Amino acid sequence: MAEKELTTLITEISEKTGKSDNEIREMVKAKTDKFSGLLTEQGAAFLIQKELGMKNENYEHVPVGQLEEGMKGIETKGIIDSIFPTKEFEKSGKKGKLQSFILNDGTGEIRTTLWNDQVEKYPLTRGSEIKMSNILISKYNEKKQATLGFNGTIEILNKKEETYEKISELRAGMLGVNAIGRIMRKFPCKEFESKDRKGKLCSFQFGDETAVIRATAWNEKALEMEKYNEGDAVEIKNAYTKDGRFGAELHLGYSTQINETQKQLPSSAEILKESMQEKKINSLADGESAVILGKITGVEKGNFVFEVCSKCGKKITKTENGILCENCGETTAKKNAVVSIAIEDDTASIRINFFGKNALNATGMSQEELESALNAKSTDVLTAELNGKLMGKEIKVYGYQKTNNFSGNNEFSAREIL
Repeated sequence: MAEKELTTLITEISEKTGKSDNEIREMVKAKTDKFSGLLTEQGAAFLIQKELGMKNENYEHVPVGQLEEGMKGIETKGIIDSIFPTKEFEKSGKKGKLQSFILNDGTGEIRTTLWNDQVEKYPLTRGSEIKMSNILISKYNEKKQATLGFNGTIEILNKKEETYEKISELRAGMLGVNAIGRIMRKFPCKEFESKDRKGKLCSFQFGDETAVIRATAWNEKALEMEKYNEGDAVEIKNAYTKDGRFGAELHLGYSTQINETQKQLPSSAEILKESMQEKKINSLADGESAVILGKITGVEKGNFVFEVCSKCGKKITKTENGILCENCGETTAKKNAVVSIAIEDDTASIRINFFGKNALNATGMSQEELESALNAKSTDVLTAELNGKLMGKEIKVYGYQKTNNFSGNNEFSAREIL
């Protein structure tokens, strides 16, 4: 913008607000400095106008079905059909994030993308009616998409509160399924390849107080599922159901969101109380879920923590240039607790492997206390201290038996300490 035009705009703001030209120029400079040169003086002046209540834009309304590439400075409204998970990215050394959603008004649908601060500014929910003002229409992969222009806004006209289905209510053929529950059991992930595509899937059992269902996470969602442990409470949004061998199954596709939940849920044992059996150690069968009761005979020496990718929970490799994950590339590490404890009853003995929260519960330590102890003393000393603390105590554990492929011995994987 030419200096003459900028001066005219500053004069207009000054006359309507009673502020001096110098005060307005200082405000313009503060805005451009705040955005590190990414905002022009013109943009800063218009932003100041809006903040001072001087701008009242009227945009032409265009139905979604009539939106065309190249349109800008318009508005549209509709219902949010689906919301995609937030993605983080890095470009030219700068980090950012984006979130997309599908807007539908009955005349058509369009994918809309929010960038960086916009993601947090607009807490959108599926089913809500919104109006988007000052939008730009472009094409990506031959499909039309909308983004907010400079000073573009989203107004939530009718917010739809998110609802969650009980697992017992799920039937095959449902779309946009939201559910909250616990990961009851995880099965080994598999890679597949067909004529036209290849990918990865991870199956697991998912349960709430009403039922347990088999679920499958596909591709990117399979990678996300790997960071969760059995017993973790999660909320799943925008999934779908299909017919399976034993009834309806829950499927997590590319638009599904998975997050830990702080909502109160029954424990894994309470969810399965009708089908749980307490068994003697010598009567356990491979893969069978059961409750076992015994006395602790020893805490086995180990590292007590293992490092994984903070994003996906997979194995990491440390290099001179940083930490690498086979899935996420450059990443940071987080420590997961792990401990193995031997117990016995009047029939046999078995080694129980505890991971994550179960490992912390078994040792009676928090994550911070465990890491602090490992920084202050050797694993030999910590093992001896835990043996002194736990040896001879009775413990009741819900989990399942599996065979260690390396040693050939039977072991017990803990899902929950009762």
